[in-house]
Amino acid sequence: MPARLAFEHQIIYGDSEEGIRLPTILSYGGKAVWTDACVDTGSKYCVFRYEIGRELGVEIESGIPLLMGPASGGSVETFGHEVILQTHNVAFDAVVYFARYPGLRRNLLGRVGWLRSIRIAINDYDGVLHYSTYDE
Repeated sequence: MPARLAFEHQIIYGDSEEGIRLPTILSYGGKAVWTDACVDTGSKYCVFRYEIGRELGVEIESGIPLLMGPASGGSVETFGHEVILQTHNVAFDAVVYFARYPGLRRNLLGRVGWLRSIRIAINDYDGVLHYSTYDE
């Protein structure tokens, strides 16, 4: 008999040119920034705009350096920092990377830092993302 998946929560998301955009909160040093981020199962890491890191008070270049090479070519210099990452009603500690320079087009929720912390199922036809944490 095939395994059955059960999910405790769901998020209804809109149809966007950029993909599945989720409301996201980053917290660091007592500050919180509300933004949105795109689910990106092809991205290994969570990546956020420089401007968000600065608003949080993160000393961006003091973090873990990582040069990311996007599939579209070019590269993006980033620095990793531990923050509290929240999407919908699930929050956890995660290392996310902030771009070194302003102007990154979008924030990404990647495998390390987000996707590996939850279980998801996506019904894109209806615009619904189902999810549970591993302890639910």
